[in-house]
Amino acid sequence: MRRSLPNLLNSYLKVGPKPHLIRTEHSDNNCPSPIKNQLTKVKTRHPSSFFQLPILDSVVSSPTVPLSPPDRVLEAVKSANSIKEIFEIVLKEEKNLEENHLTKFFRLILQFQNNSRTCYSSDALQNHIGFIKLCQRLLRVAPNMTDPANLVACLKTLVFCQVAGESRIIQTLLHLLKSKVNDLGLQQVIFLDFLLRKIKSPLADALVIALPVVFQTQLETQLNADNIKTMCDSLRYAIDRRASAPKVKFIADSLLSSSNKWENSEICSVIWSLSKIRYLPDHGILPLLENALDQLAKRVNRIERKDLERTLVAVGENYTGKSQYWYHEELCNAIAKRVVQEQWPLSSTSPIGRTFAKLSYVNFEFLDYYSSLIATTDEKLTMHPHYLLAPFAVANYRTPTFEKMVEQLLKYSADNMVVNKYQQWFRFAIDCATLGFYPRSLISQIFEESFVNSHFGKQASHLDWLQLDVLNRSVRLECPEYDGPYPTRAITERCHRKIYEANVHKEQFVSVEKALQSGVGGLSYVTTGLLTKHGHFVDHVIAMRPGGYPVAINTASHDPDTIRYVEDLDGTSGCQLLLIKIFRSNAYVINGDRLRGIYDLELRTLERTGYDIVPVNLGKWEALQDYEKIPFLMQQVRLKEKALTL
Repeated sequence: MRRSLPNLLNSYLKVGPKPHLIRTEHSDNNCPSPIKNQLTKVKTRHPSSFFQLPILDSVVSSPTVPLSPPDRVLEAVKSANSIKEIFEIVLKEEKNLEENHLTKFFRLILQFQNNSRTCYSSDALQNHIGFIKLCQRLLRVAPNMTDPANLVACLKTLVFCQVAGESRIIQTLLHLLKSKVNDLGLQQVIFLDFLLRKIKSPLADALVIALPVVFQTQLETQLNADNIKTMCDSLRYAIDRRASAPKVKFIADSLLSSSNKWENSEICSVIWSLSKIRYLPDHGILPLLENALDQLAKRVNRIERKDLERTLVAVGENYTGKSQYWYHEELCNAIAKRVVQEQWPLSSTSPIGRTFAKLSYVNFEFLDYYSSLIATTDEKLTMHPHYLLAPFAVANYRTPTFEKMVEQLLKYSADNMVVNKYQQWFRFAIDCATLGFYPRSLISQIFEESFVNSHFGKQASHLDWLQLDVLNRSVRLECPEYDGPYPTRAITERCHRKIYEANVHKEQFVSVEKALQSGVGGLSYVTTGLLTKHGHFVDHVIAMRPGGYPVAINTASHDPDTIRYVEDLDGTSGCQLLLIKIFRSNAYVINGDRLRGIYDLELRTLERTGYDIVPVNLGKWEALQDYEKIPFLMQQVRLKEKALTL
């Protein structure tokens, strides 16, 4: 009874073998049942177990899944080691090639081409019967391809093999991609955009216009916050294609939230992308740059040299008075230290030095190494000597190997150097003057009347006029042995007019003027906005008679458009003239209180004319409390006055 009860229950539940399909001893057919031979014996938990009955073995039928034979084409491809072998497979299996085969073949062809594992040029490849057959088969199969990524992979090979954009195969793939463009992922959109710009075709141009729209539409739903590479590529693409500010900020915020996962290359990628945007605070993405610069400063020694060079150059190119957030002192310190420790060659060190000059950053250990490198190198110069000398001029620093370095730089000059690159050599001469060195042969070419008239008679900037006057007066005051030509009187007077007009209306200096007036006794004791006969612009002048008493020198009204000279001031006989020179923050190096070379040269040449100079750091003065400003100015004046009496 205990054994028959489960069998009865099985029959009732209609599970297990069908009674009418199993041959019994009462059956007239003694042949084995075909159904029985097809059954696969599988042990299963019998439904009776749910009723706490014994578990019985039953025979349950399950269809036999036939094993698919190995793909003959893919097996053959595994052993292919050249494009020639691939073409042999194509010619043999042409009619059997499907989507997966074609995609594999096109990817391998590109791989072999890139690895130089081929004997085919682009023309020879396109004319090969194997390549032609492959493209013909692609034309038949492509309309049925389900994955747009495979279409992009095939198009990639065709583009890099220089197949013409108007060819039938390219046009077919473009039409198919046009219909599937909304099925592409962000990374595929970015790469397809890159490919399309290499194809000369109206259809390709139309897709290039459409892809940024598709990208922005799908961005917020498809951007994967765990895929840092895709986010970096998306940031670059969004900025390059001028996506809306909210979309760029969305990517930036996503990257910032994953900043602890960035690889070294991704840090550089973020900085390169952000370097293409002006005024990052307006887009709300400044925190991303700050984070990237912080991380780069900590990982300087783990970044590839070329990537580090490119990144620092990008920093220097974007640094301006309005975007000082690009400067990162710890980063500059770390790079300078690495250059010296690893003894970088001139080709790698010179871009670093040029960027340091743009930033007005000074590192004396770096400059010592850089100078000795230039003085002893056998490398060919990759940039003009002006850019090589610039960081030394900014720092106003003559290294122990300075003279050898300058001689080495001048070796690269030719007789016609001024004709070819007048402005660069002009700036180079000013840098030399800043450092107290005057190459007379070069200066005589720069002052040649025909060159001066040619350059300054066209579109010379205010900076050009200023620097011409600086070089002119510096040579006259510091190099009396020079016996070459000078700029004409007319040119010199025009320089003075340009300098005066650019400086006489400095409204930001009004507060300093009022403080001086309060300190010395009133309006008549301070005169403002004058030139010296040599062309120096002087912000304020006060006169002191013996005993430290101020003298009234601003008693007559004057036309603000008329140039006034310090030498023409009345009532100053027997008095000490104190010339107040105000320097903005950008007149100093960015990482210290050291005056940049060009401004130090101005002070140096002013002092050579016999005047006593009181330099005022405007940034420091403005940082003082109001009650501290007048005492600070008067202290500077008294110190200079005491220096005279002592």
